[in-house]
This record gives sequence, structure tokens and C-alpha cells, in this order.
Amino acid sequence: MSRSTSGELTAQREEWFREIQEGLLWHVRDVPALGKDRLRDGLGEPRLIGSMLVARVAVQLARGESTSNIRDMLAASPLFAAPGPDTEELTKLIDKIQLGFEHDGLANTVVVLDGLGLLPWSPESTYMLLIEYWAAQRGRTVPRSRVERELSEMWDTADSRVLAAHSSLPAFPLEGYPDLWERLKAEPDFRVGNAGAMTLTQRGGGDQAWERWMSTRPWSTLKARHLVSLGGDLVRCQAAQRALGRLLDQAPSGDEFRGVLVRTAEIIQEQLERIALAVEGMSAIEYELLRERSKDEHFQDGCLATFQKHLLKRYQIFSPFLEHETTHGTWGPLPWWSIALHDERERQAAEELLVRGGMQLGIIAKTHDADELVITCQEPGLGPSGLAARLRFDLSDAVHACELLLLARRQSVAVDFLTEHIDEWDHREVNLVGTLDIAIGGDIGATLADIATRALRRLMPGASGPALYHDAVPALERLLKSSRLPEICRHPR
Repeated sequence: MSRSTSGELTAQREEWFREIQEGLLWHVRDVPALGKDRLRDGLGEPRLIGSMLVARVAVQLARGESTSNIRDMLAASPLFAAPGPDTEELTKLIDKIQLGFEHDGLANTVVVLDGLGLLPWSPESTYMLLIEYWAAQRGRTVPRSRVERELSEMWDTADSRVLAAHSSLPAFPLEGYPDLWERLKAEPDFRVGNAGAMTLTQRGGGDQAWERWMSTRPWSTLKARHLVSLGGDLVRCQAAQRALGRLLDQAPSGDEFRGVLVRTAEIIQEQLERIALAVEGMSAIEYELLRERSKDEHFQDGCLATFQKHLLKRYQIFSPFLEHETTHGTWGPLPWWSIALHDERERQAAEELLVRGGMQLGIIAKTHDADELVITCQEPGLGPSGLAARLRFDLSDAVHACELLLLARRQSVAVDFLTEHIDEWDHREVNLVGTLDIAIGGDIGATLADIATRALRRLMPGASGPALYHDAVPALERLLKSSRLPEICRHPR
């Protein structure tokens, strides 16, 4: 079992964040806009600020924003030193980030980021991770009210609850974290230490809990070492608590050894409380990386990693669909759909809808084990626009099942509204009217994950999640190699 002092854990966490920042900046290492002295002094470490800008642009791209809109956002940013980058420099920055996002999701295959736990299909979670870290570091030198103001003005954080949560995070949440084994060793009654060691290891199920937890990590246990130590403590203490509970149930009330068990249980409970306190002071994504995974989640992690590897090793070129049909597909690591508009009324309705928003998804499937699923996309009650789309997914097709699983994990989908124009010489042109980012409700997301997982298990009976984070699911890899991958549905901005 690995053991680290609180100082070592803090250093390991800082190293993890440094690797994330360096990995994000790797894509733009030769871009002048983020070169030396291009960012304002006094707002934070330039490497951190630069990586946050990269993540923010990736979020905008994932939501369908145009290059011109993203460029305007960057030009208005108070983060650049005067004179700020010109139009050409900002365009080059955006293009580089887009290229990286298309080819590895900014997190998947670049060596410096591989295995750190970032999710290619969720640049939002990476951006939030860095904002939380920046706010905690910023709070060391400026008042909380100023941190909240800068979060709002520089990082577009508007929700008052989010502002309050970010501005209250400790800079070093693992500082003072106690060494459980040292606490047990320091107990005056050596039997307490022995009982603790017994329940934390083999006889109490701690070793098995630790091995299972390690085997289901969707990230490298060699890189996020602070999470390895904290997660190891968490699952061992939980196993020990269960074992001690059973022993206490069996111990007679007057038994001399009962007091030893009670004291041991107190120490384990105190450690769990310290773990909870440490986790509360860290980022949301660190909690997500720490928590235990169910068998289905581990299987899903492996399937998504395998699917992403296939998605991200191809050229990301949009090709107009021959029949100008509404269709589902992907862009880079993301689900992405296209809705075809066929006349001027539909075009005008789409333009109004893009301003108003409000489209929702619905699911039509006979059962959770059906061979086909249809997702409807429309305003509630068909709304003022009257626009509606139906997207069919064949659940006997591994690619379609993986798309659904990706959609469930992403929790949103960008939808391009497209028109077709054929001129007098029969030249065909497909134009983008605009893009709507549609959120997927938690209930629909859970249903999609369940349906997709059942479909994938039917296609691959006996398959399980990978033994190591970077391993593929072999049966799915074979299916994907023999299948046609989704269309690239994102129209050029």
C-alpha cells in the first residue's frame, strides 16, 4: 500500500496540475498570442492562465461557436497585456486549438496528457477544473470578494452559487492530511493498531477493495498519485468499517476486546471524515476520478475509450449529405447532429429558434432491450417553430450504440441547422444557418446509458472493462474496425 505524507500529497497534486497545464499548452506552443509577456502580470501564473484560455476556447468550439465569435471573446478579454493580439494571431490560436481538439480531444493521445483523467468529450470539465484551481490559488493573495469579481469579469462565471463555491476553496486541501498508519502505530494499546492493520488489509477486505478500485480507474495510477493515495485510504477505510461493524455485532457486550474494536472503529471513522474534508476542498473532477465505479460504469469507460480512439484517428472533414437529410454523427470526440431545413419557412423558424432556444430531446423505444431507438428533437408541444427531427439508432450496430453512450456521458449535443442551395448549373451548396447546443436531462441521460450498455453487452457477450486504463475492449475494437464510423456532422464555421 502506497503511503505519502500530507506534504508529499500536496506536491503530487501540484505536479498533476502542472502536467495538465503543460499538456494543454503543447498544442499552442508556437502561437504568438500566448507567447512570453503576452498575458497580464499579477493575475496568476502565465502557464495556468494560458491553459485556461485554451480550455475556454475548446468549450466554445464544442458548443458550436464560430471562429469570429470566439475571436471577439478573446479580443475583449482583460487577460492579454496591451497591445493585445491582432486578428491574425487570435485566429491562429483558435485554429490550433481546434486542430488539437479534432485529433485528440485535447486530452486523449498527447503523451503529456494521456492518463491524467481529463475527458475528451467534456472540455467543460477540464475548464471547470482549472477555474477551481485558479480560484483557490488566487484566494491566497487577494480577498474573496475580489476572487468572485475576477471570476465573473475574466472567466464568465455568472452563477452566484458557483462563485461562492469557487472562491471558498482552499489552496492546499491536502495540507495536514493525517497518515492513518502513523495514527494506528501511535495508539497506546498495540491491539488497536493490530486490529486496524488487520481490517485495512487482507482479513478485513481492504486489500481486495484496493485492488478492485485500482483496476477500475479510467486514468493512469502512475500520474495522479495524490488520488491514488487518497482513493486507497478511502476504499480501505470503507472496507475496514464494514469489517469492524461485523466484528462488533459478534462481540459480547462485556468482552475485553470489544473496547479495542470500538477504538479502532473511531479512528477509521475519523479518517473517513478527514478524507471527506479533503475531497470537499478539491475540484469536482477529482471527486469524480476518486469515486468507486460500478461494473457497468467500468465497462462503459472501456467502450468509450475504445470508441474515442477510433473517432480521433481520422480526418475531420465535413461532407454534404447526398440527400440533404437530418442525421446524427460526431465531430472530434463529441456527438454532433445536423438538421436539414427544406424551405424558407423552416429556415426562418430555425433562425428564431436559435435566438430563443428551448429544444428538447425525447426517446422512443419499445423496451430497454429493443433493437432500435428513435430520438426526437423538438420544442415542447412542437413550440412556435414547428421544427422537429427524428434520429434513428440501430442498436445492433456497435457504432450507433457507442454514439448513444457518448451522448449520455456528454449530457448535451450540438445541432447544426443546414440549408441546401442548387444553382442553375446544378452546383450544390450546403450552408450553416446556426448551431444550437441542447442539454440532455439526467433522466434521459441515464436511460440512454442503460440502453446503450445493454446493446453493447448483447453485441459482446462476456466482455468487461479493461484491466488497465489505456487498454481497449478487444471485442469492441474488432466490431469498430469492421464498421463504418459516424458521419462528420459539424459544418465548417
